[in-house]
Amino acid sequence: MILNIFGPSGSGKTTFIRRILQLGKTQFLFENLTNKKANLEINPKISISLIPLPLFKGSVKEFFDIFSINLNSLLILEKELKDLSNSIFDQTINEKTLESISSRRVESFSAGETRRLYLLKSLLVHSNIMIIDEPFSNSDERLWEIIYRAININSKSIILSHLSLESFFELDNDNLSINIKKIKKDF
Repeated sequence: MILNIFGPSGSGKTTFIRRILQLGKTQFLFENLTNKKANLEINPKISISLIPLPLFKGSVKEFFDIFSINLNSLLILEKELKDLSNSIFDQTINEKTLESISSRRVESFSAGETRRLYLLKSLLVHSNIMIIDEPFSNSDERLWEIIYRAININSKSIILSHLSLESFFELDNDNLSINIKKIKKDF
């Protein structure tokens, strides 16, 4: 299930979600907007991607080590995650290419590659809910489908975006879009 909160820059999307997180109302948000039980533990594990985009300096291996992700796991990804990974490193990941990928400096990535790298990290860290801020920014439209399919394999995600996903993708019936302009500012 994807909850897409969309609206123009400055409309309050990120502020809204940060306020929900501060209040500890993430489960409440899901249950009331989707009419489905979120089935979260008392302390849900929430993976936040790209709020704000952190500035990490170091190798890809060091980056993944911080989150206890074994780089070898990139060799056995599901198709959607493998496509996302290949779009980041601009090559197919196999045992031969893994070493060059692991030593690549994160600060050498373009803005779009960095966003996708943080998204991949968030997808590999198993969590109950994933919050993703502007996952399509800094990426060509040809990559949007790859990004969306990778996010869609996670069953509970909140996407903050300038885009209404319905305009670009064929959404499952479980997915929900909210235009933040139409929500009163006094939440």
